[in-house]
Amino acid sequence: MKYLPPAALLVALLLTGAGPAKANDRPYQVARTAVLEDDEYSWSLESWGQRFGSVRGFSFEPEYTFSAGTSVQMELSRYVDRHGAQTGHEAEVEFKHLFNNIARDGYGWGLSLALNTSRSTDEGRRNGIGVKAPLSIAIGDSAGTLHLNAGLNKVQRSAREWVSAMVYERELFRRTTGYVELAREGDSRYAQLGVRHWLKKEKLALDFSLQQHRSRSDDGTQRASGFILGLGWYEL
Repeated sequence: MKYLPPAALLVALLLTGAGPAKANDRPYQVARTAVLEDDEYSWSLESWGQRFGSVRGFSFEPEYTFSAGTSVQMELSRYVDRHGAQTGHEAEVEFKHLFNNIARDGYGWGLSLALNTSRSTDEGRRNGIGVKAPLSIAIGDSAGTLHLNAGLNKVQRSAREWVSAMVYERELFRRTTGYVELAREGDSRYAQLGVRHWLKKEKLALDFSLQQHRSRSDDGTQRASGFILGLGWYEL
């Protein structure tokens, strides 16, 4: 992959933006990670489909890595309720920078900033901003990795929401990793249990997970569950 000037990339991303998606590092849905990669000046492309209660969605996420610790990604999503209650589009641009190398220090930490916009049939257009501080900790030589997040989201016409997330991942067998994710955003709770299998090591990955969501509103507590199926291409 030839080097793409950062200014040109940022202009392209901002012109593409349309509509808030949750910043995430696949295969996680809420959490960010602080694991340093060595693939400078390279692209990755991730896509996934999901069912969440009566909602069906599809997301596409290109990411460009400027250096080992600095990257920018954009997420585009579309979702539709099978009962016709709501449809919508979401888009997000997120910048992440890591401050150290987990392979050297045993832990890594960084900061991410996300700008998002969405349009739906029930809420119209809304813009938002989010910031997260990811911390990743290597647990021994083969006991897996723990990812911890703390952050804040602010969506137009809504109060600020504190965000926290925790992920534990561990290799189950050759080229296959299992993970569990727990997250909280304001009054919402999220859980995910899944596996990632590398069809081609460090190049092509297939994800499958089960997810559950619980939120509180004026109508009481609402629960939804579903699944996610994703595919990712790396170091393009």
